[in-house]
Amino acid sequence: MRQHSLMPLLVCLATCLPACTWWQSGENVLISSEPLGARIVIDGRDTGETTPHRLKIGGNFGSDHLLELEKRGYRTARRRLYQHTEGYTSQWNNGVYDLAMPPLPLFWTPGDIMFPFGVRGALLPAELYVQLETEDAPLLGFDLLTARATALTPKPNGSDPSDGASNSTAPAKQTP
Repeated sequence: MRQHSLMPLLVCLATCLPACTWWQSGENVLISSEPLGARIVIDGRDTGETTPHRLKIGGNFGSDHLLELEKRGYRTARRRLYQHTEGYTSQWNNGVYDLAMPPLPLFWTPGDIMFPFGVRGALLPAELYVQLETEDAPLLGFDLLTARATALTPKPNGSDPSDGASNSTAPAKQTP
């Protein structure tokens, strides 16, 4: 019989506590480029928009996204947008703790009392500016490293000329 008397309290807590949570999200990402007018592709899907444009792709519980900017005569620029979500609670005491002053919610604001829990989410960076390079411009930075790494990876059929296996002019070693 004692368990049933706690049931209304548990139901009340389960329904009221989510209402005490402050949900805050940064959903919009401003994407711009130089030159303007680059096509915006998110996760391989064309959005139908061009730069500059503010896209609503974030939220509290989203995921990371791969952004590609494409424009004729320019190399495709790829950037990763990272989803960041954190939960927080109101602090009990923002002042200095002392034995004479117990840690009580003395410094809470009315907002801390109404919403003691919170969830913040954002897609980072919230504003992205990309300088597109022409197709004939030299590769620099990470673009150069990526091109070198791609050139060094072996071909799937095993015919990589850098491994020396296909070079028939090298003399074979004979074992005694």
